[in-house]
Amino acid sequence: MSKQEHLIAQIKQEFFGGWKAFEVLWLSIFVAAQIWAYTQNPDSWLAMISGIAGLICVVFVSKGKISNYFFGLIFAYTYFYVAWGNNFLGEMNTTLYVYIPAQFIGYFMWKANMQNDGQGNESVIAKALSLKGWIIMLALMAVSTLGFIEILNRAGGSSTGLDGLTTIITFTAQLLMILRYREQWLLWIALNIFSIFLWAETPAMYIMFSSYLINSIYGYWNWSRLSKK
Repeated sequence: MSKQEHLIAQIKQEFFGGWKAFEVLWLSIFVAAQIWAYTQNPDSWLAMISGIAGLICVVFVSKGKISNYFFGLIFAYTYFYVAWGNNFLGEMNTTLYVYIPAQFIGYFMWKANMQNDGQGNESVIAKALSLKGWIIMLALMAVSTLGFIEILNRAGGSSTGLDGLTTIITFTAQLLMILRYREQWLLWIALNIFSIFLWAETPAMYIMFSSYLINSIYGYWNWSRLSKK
């Protein structure tokens, strides 16, 4: 096998290997729902692209696949402009200073910590937070949230309380994801519930975060299994 053929085989295995039937089914259903939402309210094709890329990204994260960062970049760039159009300053700054840099940092952090299941499928080596880690994390989140909400109020943002809270949760969850901690999924669950209310008037985003919520629950279960390995 030539170098090029080996590379193609690796890419195919990364994108299409190790899938369960129900994972393919629910991903297909929610991608179809995103397209349907756009046909019903075709005001933002960027929101549809962002929604689909985000869906694929989080499913790949829940499976521990490093290729999630490719779709994460597509999501981050498109989501920035969608948040801009809705004047969600916190979400814009989160995307610019958290999501986009995290795709590059996370890739290299994960690359050095992958494991093989013996069938050619690679997944990240997951970890779990200690009690001390939980206490430190929650204390820092509380202080940061209050401070950021005040900044958003002075900047004239919309829905500053919810926007500020989701921003801090996102930052923390993204950091835990880069560092490979399974507890990221508990924060993603909370974030997705808040985000459903934040984007209630944008169907594509509403569907995206609803599907994120389902995937986060599955992600916590799967990463708990990976951390035990």
